[in-house]
Amino acid sequence: MPDCPDTVADRRTPTVAGVVGAGLAACVAVGFGYASLTGTIATLRTVHVWVGTAWTALVLMYGFIVAPLLRERDTDGAYAIVGRLVPATIVLLPTLAVVTITAGVTMALTYEIVWPMTTLIRTVLGVAVAIAGIALLGVLPTDVLIYRELRSANPDPERVVSLGARTATLLTVQGALQVMMLFLMLRVAAMAG
Repeated sequence: MPDCPDTVADRRTPTVAGVVGAGLAACVAVGFGYASLTGTIATLRTVHVWVGTAWTALVLMYGFIVAPLLRERDTDGAYAIVGRLVPATIVLLPTLAVVTITAGVTMALTYEIVWPMTTLIRTVLGVAVAIAGIALLGVLPTDVLIYRELRSANPDPERVVSLGARTATLLTVQGALQVMMLFLMLRVAAMAG
């Protein structure tokens, strides 16, 4: 059997990466809750920008750095990489996505920039739906399959690597869309005044 990552070897205990990912996700959720409860749009904007920045940075790192590494490695090497990343990102990336998107929608409604439905706003909504779709309907289910395979009694390294490559490809596309969204958001911010 290929070099099974130490963090997945004992399938009865949570992995260190998983605990760290869940802890970071909890911090993000608490920050969003605080921003929502304080009622200040400035706090919500800060959470949106910082969480969105962290989310985009992780997606770009995975898509543009990890994806090529997976293609260059043999099955054993790629299996070790995916086995280390997935337990940390399975909770963290969706949490960052949900907090960023929810804060963005809340601000859009607060600033009343959804109406009138300009071409810019339609483009932003289309890109946001594409990003959310990839993140929550593509990456998350694939990561759940990877995690379940890693935790199984006899993990199949070929399947783990194949699913990991799918996640990396999805995150490459998502990362490009998120960079596009950054530029669109600059235009929206200028429009909102």
